[in-house]
Amino acid sequence: MWHNLKKSILQEAIQGKLVPQIAEEGIAQDLLEQIRQEKQKLVKEGKLKKSALTDSVIYKGDDNKYYEQIDKENKEITEDILFDLPNKWQWCRIGTIFMHNNGKQLNKGNSKGKLMKYITTSNLYWDGFVLDNLKEMPFENNEIDRCMAVKGDLLVCEGGDIGRSCIWNYDFPIMLQNHIHKLRPYIPLCTKFFYYIFNLYNLAGLIGGKGIGIQGFSSKALHNTLVPLPPQKEQYRIVTQIEKLFEQLR
Repeated sequence: MWHNLKKSILQEAIQGKLVPQIAEEGIAQDLLEQIRQEKQKLVKEGKLKKSALTDSVIYKGDDNKYYEQIDKENKEITEDILFDLPNKWQWCRIGTIFMHNNGKQLNKGNSKGKLMKYITTSNLYWDGFVLDNLKEMPFENNEIDRCMAVKGDLLVCEGGDIGRSCIWNYDFPIMLQNHIHKLRPYIPLCTKFFYYIFNLYNLAGLIGGKGIGIQGFSSKALHNTLVPLPPQKEQYRIVTQIEKLFEQLR
């Protein structure tokens, strides 16, 4: 029963039906423009590859079908859209709004670098992290920033319980093994809102992909995952309401 009630609350939330829309809070398109400008800035500073500027633009045509434009290519994606959104919201790809990458693959033959503690998917759960008896592996200087999670990063499991996620809310950083994706928004967003999207997608069986002998959630699959994007302040209001309702269910 708890499972079904939780799923229902998340469905209402992610479809924009849990809290009212407020005109003064702007539109999601404003956030996408801010993200575009931030990417241009990072490219100029040499901190981001120029290819990251090639984002998809998803829109609903006059024929009520959904389309995605990437550069000059335009294709219909109506079958990929899970539901219609409020007018102020926008469908987008995870890779459009988040920087993301995996951690480091464990290689016993590689002893170069600084020994640092790291977490694997066995340390990451929906309601927090288990940090007992963490192991160490060496990280070279050029791997540290890429494989390090800091406070506020959204971490997502690649395999096992596919899409299992949690936000790293500790004041100290932690290194990541390669079966964990690190997501960091290009501009300030309510990361907890997207955590709940992954929670719903997991409950609904919408996350998957085929690896070698197991299901997996590859970097490409993550990058292309479609998510709804509300205005920033609405993201926070939705999360507040979700957690209020969850508390009432306990």
